[in-house]
Amino acid sequence: MTDDEQPQNPSDTSSVSRVTESGQLYNMSFDDWSKDGSAYVCYWSEASQEERSVWSSPNKTTSGLGKPTCVPETEFVAVKGSGKSAAKIQSRLINLVLIKKLASGTLFTGQMGDINLSTLNASLKWGIPFSGRPKSLEGYACYRPVKIDVTKSPYENKKGETDTGHIFVVLADWDGQFIVDSGKSQFLDTDNDPGIIGYGRVAFDHYMNDYEKFVIDIEYRNDRTPKYVVIVAASSVLGDFFTGGDGSALYIDEFRFNY
Repeated sequence: MTDDEQPQNPSDTSSVSRVTESGQLYNMSFDDWSKDGSAYVCYWSEASQEERSVWSSPNKTTSGLGKPTCVPETEFVAVKGSGKSAAKIQSRLINLVLIKKLASGTLFTGQMGDINLSTLNASLKWGIPFSGRPKSLEGYACYRPVKIDVTKSPYENKKGETDTGHIFVVLADWDGQFIVDSGKSQFLDTDNDPGIIGYGRVAFDHYMNDYEKFVIDIEYRNDRTPKYVVIVAASSVLGDFFTGGDGSALYIDEFRFNY
């Protein structure tokens, strides 16, 4: 797909709220895309404000720097059909006069915060309101990594290793969204955060020729009711630390919660 092409209108154009009656999130199929300026965003152009706040990525900033990191894929999809798309998430090296850092491809539930263009440090607002307790998250993924060629302390020893991607899901009862801030080294501690109710993750560490189905079992730590759900897909696991492979790509398609 070229930058001038627009994804086709999805075949199902019925109104969809952030959380449907079946306990799913808006656009878990990744069929709905539009453009905000020159950057692709993961919602249809006529989506409500609520729907626009479900999926986010740093793609608007990276596209503005000539390195899009999250785009629709209409040819290589897990489920073919009219109006079907997938998401292609790709790590890209930003190499400008004052900036030389890896921008990990990532797509997550929540919203972007501030980005410092002189350092590429960013804050991400993880989580959208959600009260369900699904047993698992399933979908399709195809990972095509390259060797890690961009590193930052303390991960210099990772250079030359094959990159790794992952998808994880968090159910939590935080008082608000969790703010990830790379500039302040503020990251989610999935092992010890007391607000986390349930967690599951799958990692990808090898090259795939085609999509493979995954099922992430969600392990619940207590019987509390969630307030937020976080789903994160990233093409470089260490992308928060500006470490990964320039060109590592993760294709994702057709997510669904199982109850």
